[in-house]
Amino acid sequence: MVVSMQKNLIYQVWDGDLRPGCTYSEKLFRYYANMIDADYRLDLNPNIASKHVKGKDGMYFEWLNPILDDSFLDYDKVLVVDLDIFPVDKLKNNIFNESVKDFGICTEPFQGKYRASTNVPGNINMKNDERWASEVKRLYGSTMPRDVNGYLKVYNAGMVMFTKNGMKLAREKFTPFQDYINDMQKTGLSRFYTVDQNYFHAMMVTHSDYTEMQNGWNSYIHYTRGPLGMIDPVHDSRNAFTKFVHVQLSGADYFHTDKLYHVVNSPRSKWEI
Repeated sequence: MVVSMQKNLIYQVWDGDLRPGCTYSEKLFRYYANMIDADYRLDLNPNIASKHVKGKDGMYFEWLNPILDDSFLDYDKVLVVDLDIFPVDKLKNNIFNESVKDFGICTEPFQGKYRASTNVPGNINMKNDERWASEVKRLYGSTMPRDVNGYLKVYNAGMVMFTKNGMKLAREKFTPFQDYINDMQKTGLSRFYTVDQNYFHAMMVTHSDYTEMQNGWNSYIHYTRGPLGMIDPVHDSRNAFTKFVHVQLSGADYFHTDKLYHVVNSPRSKWEI
């Protein structure tokens, strides 16, 4: 067991009944938390963030409970991780040893080029990304960062590290969820831009000193469409530095343990899906 002087927490949250893939993620992160001497917490249908949002969209904000629930302030760092993310087999690296400012998050380097060539389901594309960034600039006065190719960066909220300072800062400075939703709904942008991931992206960039973590902590696997993937091939961002794998394949929540193990740890040629 790796002993840490800090008090750290791995947090997962789910709305509804747990699916087989979610249960497998929970099992692996409980084990990983114990190995690195962190606490583990799973909230099922917590209805914390939902109280601050009208309608059904509140469930998308539940992963942001660390900026609402004071019990999280007992920890130096809180790692919020989706239930479709899985540690690789025999992982020894302690994520809490990573140097993080207010928040730590990974980019999705593929998304800029992908959205420039494709209209992703949900009317997600480069044109709407640019519209969203312009609205964020108008409303909150901040300029959204770009990658080396000039595309707007996309931060994936499936894995976010909160420091105690970040949690306190968010309480003080972040715009209330519903106010952001109201502002963005007036723009006519699709629902994707009005909810949690883009909310956190905008608030984090506007108000905090954040850290872009190594992408190996959130290596994603997903189907692609359009010119970059005419027949739904898989985009697989895993590499030698991968530590957590974000499995965004259709139906993966219902994959059994053996199938998910191979998707996470084996080359695509070994998959049976």
